[in-house]
Amino acid sequence: MISRQILFALMLLLAPLTHAQIPLPGLNSGVPKAEAELAPVDSDPRSRAETQLAEARRQQEAGQLQEGGTTGVEGLPISDRQRLLDRLVLAYSERLKLLEELENLKKSPPEKARQQVLLAEFSGSPPYSALRVDALRDEYDALRERQQSLASTERALEKLKVGRIDAQRRAGEAVRLAEDKLARASAQEAIDKERLSRELASLRRQLAEAELANIEIGLERIHMEIQASQTLGREIERLLARVLPEQRLDKEELEQQQALLRKELNTLNSEIDRIVAANSRLAAERERLVKIVAKAGSEVPEARRLQLLDARLETGRVVLITLPWLQTMAQVASDAWTQRALALNSPDPASRQAVISALSQIREDLASRRQILDELQQAARVELRERESRLDGATLDAEAKAQASTLLDVLKERVLAYQRVDRSETRMQLQLERWLDDFGFHAKTASRDDWKLGVLQVVQTLKRVWDFEMFAVEDSTLIDGKTVTVTYGVTVGKSIGALILFLLGYWLFSLLSRHLQRLMVRRFGVNEQMASVMRRWAMISLAVALIIFILNLARIPLTVFAFLGGALAIGIGFGTQTIIKNVISGIIILFERKIRVGDIIALGGMTGHVIAVDLRASTVRGFDGVEALVPNSSFLENQVVNWTYSNPRIRREIRIGVAYGSPVREASEIIVGCANEHAQVLKDPAPEVFFEDFGDNALMLLLMFWVELGPQLSARRVDSDLRYAMEKRLAAAGIAIPFPKRDVHLDLSEPLPVRITHAAATPPDSSCRS
Repeated sequence: MISRQILFALMLLLAPLTHAQIPLPGLNSGVPKAEAELAPVDSDPRSRAETQLAEARRQQEAGQLQEGGTTGVEGLPISDRQRLLDRLVLAYSERLKLLEELENLKKSPPEKARQQVLLAEFSGSPPYSALRVDALRDEYDALRERQQSLASTERALEKLKVGRIDAQRRAGEAVRLAEDKLARASAQEAIDKERLSRELASLRRQLAEAELANIEIGLERIHMEIQASQTLGREIERLLARVLPEQRLDKEELEQQQALLRKELNTLNSEIDRIVAANSRLAAERERLVKIVAKAGSEVPEARRLQLLDARLETGRVVLITLPWLQTMAQVASDAWTQRALALNSPDPASRQAVISALSQIREDLASRRQILDELQQAARVELRERESRLDGATLDAEAKAQASTLLDVLKERVLAYQRVDRSETRMQLQLERWLDDFGFHAKTASRDDWKLGVLQVVQTLKRVWDFEMFAVEDSTLIDGKTVTVTYGVTVGKSIGALILFLLGYWLFSLLSRHLQRLMVRRFGVNEQMASVMRRWAMISLAVALIIFILNLARIPLTVFAFLGGALAIGIGFGTQTIIKNVISGIIILFERKIRVGDIIALGGMTGHVIAVDLRASTVRGFDGVEALVPNSSFLENQVVNWTYSNPRIRREIRIGVAYGSPVREASEIIVGCANEHAQVLKDPAPEVFFEDFGDNALMLLLMFWVELGPQLSARRVDSDLRYAMEKRLAAAGIAIPFPKRDVHLDLSEPLPVRITHAAATPPDSSCRS
C-alpha cells in the first residue's frame, strides 16, 4: 500500500508553482500582509493553522460574494485572487490533516505496538513454530521494503524543499517590487491596480510559505517513521537471531501446509478442466465462423468475431501452459516442505546434508526455468503495449472500439497468467533461499555438529566435481556382424585418476630404466652413450604402452582423441616442425655416432667437448667452461669439425725465430729436446723441427709435434710449457731471439727545404703550422 507521504510527494512533484493551477496544501496565513500583521500570534501550530484556515475561508467567501459566484472553464474561479485563496484553503486544510496525523503518530506509534506484540508472541520457551518464524521473516522483509520507500520519499521531499525555498525567495522579491510600484503610483486607477498586484504577490508568497511548511511537516513525519521502523527492524533482527536456531516444524504444521498445497492442486485441476472445456467450445465456434467467413468474405461481422475468437483460443492455450506449471510448483513445494521438516527435526548432519542437496537441486531447476518464464512474460507485455498504442492512435467506430477493448482484456489475461507463475516462483525461490541459509554451513540454525556438516558439504562438493562429466564419446564395435555403439563419459575423476596413474607408472619406469642402464654398463660392457639411447627409447615405448593401458583401465576409449586428429595434425605440423626436425636429427646422430659424448668439436666458431647428446639438442662445453645447447639439426646442416672422431691425436705447431748468425742446427736440437722431454708430447710420431724461412729480422724455425686429446689435456698448456722451456735453453746457449729492427737513413748532402704555409680559413685562436 502506498503511504500518505508518498502520495503527498507525488502531488508536490506534479504541481508547479503557477497561479493558474490548484496548489498543494500550505501552512502560513493566506490573508494580505496588512491583515496578517493584525492576526493573533499563537505558539500552537494547530491553533495557528486553524486561525489561518478560518481567515482564508472568510476571504474566500467574501470574494465569491463580491464576484457573484461566477466561474470559468471547468468550474475554476475567474480571478487570480480567488484562485489563490482557494489554493490557500486547500493548503491549510491539508496542513491540519498532517498535523493531526503527526500528533497521532507521536502519541501511539504503530511500530511500538507491533514490537510489544512480537515480544509477547515469542516470549514462550522454545521450540518455536516454523510457520510463525516464517511470518516474522515476511514482516521483516516488508519492513525493509517500507524503509526503502520512506528513504526514497525523503529524498524526493528534500528536493522539493529546495525548490520551494527558491520559490519563497522569488515571491518575497515580487512582494517588495509590488510595494515599491504602489508607493510610486499617483493616479487612483494606477493605485488600485498596483494594490491588487501587491495583494496577489502577497498571497503567492504566503502560498509558497505554506507549501514549504507542509513539506517540513512531511519530512518530520518521514523521519519519525524511519526511526521507528529502524528500531522495530533491529528488534526483529534480535528476535530472529534468538528464534531461528530453535524453530521446529511439527507433524501437524507440516500436514497443514500439505493440505493447503493439495487444495491448491485441486483448484488448479478444476481450472484446467474449465479452460479445456471452454477451449473446446471456442474451437467449435471457430469452425462455424470459418465456414461463414469463407462463404461471405472478410467484410462480414463474423470476421471480427473470428479474430477475437483466435485471440481467446491463444489466451486459453497460454493459460493451459501456465496451470501445469503451477501444478509442478505446488508439487515441488510439497517436497520442499517435507525436506524442511526432516532437516529441522533431525539432528543428524548427514540428513541435513541430504536435505541441502535436495533443496539446492530444486532451486537450480527453478532457476533454469526462470529465463523461459521471463521471455514469455516479456513477449506478452510487448504485444499488449503494441496493441494499446495502435488503439490509442486509431479512429474507430463504437463497435470496433469495443472489440479492440475486449481484445486488450484478452491480452491482459495472458500477462496475468504469466504474472501468477512469476509470483509463485518468486515466493518459492525466497523460501528456498531462507531454508538453505538455515541449514547450510555456519547457518543460523547451527549447532555443535556444525563442523561435521561442513565436512560433509566439502566432501559432497568434491564428489560433484569428481563426477562432473566433461564430455561423452561413442565407441563402436563390430560384434557378430552388427555394430554395437557404447557411450562413455569422460569425467574429471577419470581424467585426474588417469593422470595420477600415468605419473606414478612413469616414475617407477624411470627408476627401473636407470637401474638397467647402470647394469648394462657395468655387467655387459655397453657403451655409456648407447645405454642412454636405449634407455630413452625404452622410456618412450613404455610411456606409450602405459597411456594405452591407463585409458583402457579408466574406460576412456582412444576415440576420445579422434576428433582432435585433423586440427592437431595441422597445428603440430606447423608449430612443431622445428622440434620434429631436431628430434629426427638427434635420432640420426645417436645411431650414426658421428658425434659422441666426449668428442671435441668445432661448430660455428665454438670449440669444446660434447657432454650430452639428447633427442632435441646436444650440449657442448667450450674450453672456457661455457656450455651451449646446440640443436641437433645444426650438426647435419652445417660443417662440423670433430677433432676426436676416429683418432684423438692432433698435430700442433710452434714457430720461433733466432737471430741471424746463430747456430741453426744447435737451435734445432735444443727445440727438439724440449719437445721430447715434455710428458704429453707423443714420441710416435716424433717431434720435428724445420727451417721454415729467412725472415725480416730472424731465421724462422717450425716445431711440429703430436699430442693426444683427452679430458685432462690442454693443448694451450702444452704450447705454453714448450715456449717456456725453449726460451730458457736458447738463452742459456747464447742464442738470441731477435725483435723487429728498422734502419733509418738521413741524406744530409743537401739542405732541407723549409716552407711556411697558412691555412685558407684559420680560426682566430689558431697558430701557423710549418
